[in-house]
Amino acid sequence: MPTRRQALAALALPAVLPMAGCWEWTGLLNECARATDPGHRIDPGIARRVWEGLDPARVIDLHVHLAGSGPDPGDPWVNPRMTSKAHPFSYAHFALMANAACMDEDASHWSRSYLARLDTLAGEFPPGARFLLLALDGFHRDDGLLDRSQTVFMVPDEFAARAAGQAPDRFLWAASVHPYREDAIERLEAAAARGARAVKWIPYFMNIDPSSPRVRPFYRVLARLGMPLITHGGWEHELVEHGVQDYGNPLRLRPALEEGVRVVVAHCAMQGDFVDHDHPTAQAAVPSFELFARLMSERAWEGRLFGDLSAVVLGGRQPGALARLLANEAWHPRLVNGSDYPGPGIVAVVGMGDLVSEGVLAAADAALIAHIQQHNPLLFDLYLKRLLAWRGQRWPAQVYEGERVLRPAAGA
Repeated sequence: MPTRRQALAALALPAVLPMAGCWEWTGLLNECARATDPGHRIDPGIARRVWEGLDPARVIDLHVHLAGSGPDPGDPWVNPRMTSKAHPFSYAHFALMANAACMDEDASHWSRSYLARLDTLAGEFPPGARFLLLALDGFHRDDGLLDRSQTVFMVPDEFAARAAGQAPDRFLWAASVHPYREDAIERLEAAAARGARAVKWIPYFMNIDPSSPRVRPFYRVLARLGMPLITHGGWEHELVEHGVQDYGNPLRLRPALEEGVRVVVAHCAMQGDFVDHDHPTAQAAVPSFELFARLMSERAWEGRLFGDLSAVVLGGRQPGALARLLANEAWHPRLVNGSDYPGPGIVAVVGMGDLVSEGVLAAADAALIAHIQQHNPLLFDLYLKRLLAWRGQRWPAQVYEGERVLRPAAGA
């Protein structure tokens, strides 16, 4: 039986996220099954196809969120409005995420239950596969001070580093440092010294204008340290009062590229429409994916600009964009895979029905992998992407080998 929070989330779902048709296969809510439950045996033929040509020791999921809350000062933090029925939109959004991650009802243990579930899911991959755990700084005002009232959730660097350190053969970690902080450079260098392999931003959630001149000194240190910036591209869920959606405009990333930073645009900026800053007098907004494609076409950024495939299978993406990502072989060396966990566990927004209709997924394959989402969303995301094809063109193994975009490990 779904919990009260899950039921309310299901009722509020149309207001929270675009519908994608996945419930045709598996229902509205994640059952939080186990791999050993009846009906969850993975078809061996599908498994062979997915892992053929992939070396698990080279596979890295570059986009795994941490979340939760707990009693310790270093635990993640969730804004109370996300768990309050007085804020139904935020409440439903959090409920869907909690269901996707199979978090229990006891808020005092959310961080522990989240990590325990994540460890179980990662353990079902072949030995050698690794996952980049993402910290997330909070919303900082223009004066650099943290504003908890505007922050959706936070995951401290220390928590991410500690979580990764408990299983270093399985987990890596990325820091998150707001560049407006008075101590931003100091925190960035400390994270690098502690082994952070990248920096993660969600500009809309954090109140970061990536094109602001004040951020250039931060970019210079990122470049010096060899740390890539993994930053959300495109529209973001409306959870910040007066948040600036255009901070997710891919064109705002040019200053980082100019300063020599390796930039990974999360989700390939596949959702939303933005002002075309290259043509400021134009009236019509331009699809975010088209602005990302424009940057990818600029030869100056080859070897420096990458697209992250996390969430590219969700509903609400630009029509035809997924087929273009599959078909454009020139882009394949610049694409890297990430799951956006726990996103793939939000059953109702991973639209396999739409993927079949688009012609990028065989209906027979969809039927064979649908149950995997209910017991291991991390594994489901990999299986789904390995089975996608457009007119016979698939993403090569290199897409799943994320080491090439990360800061080298200490001693490497």
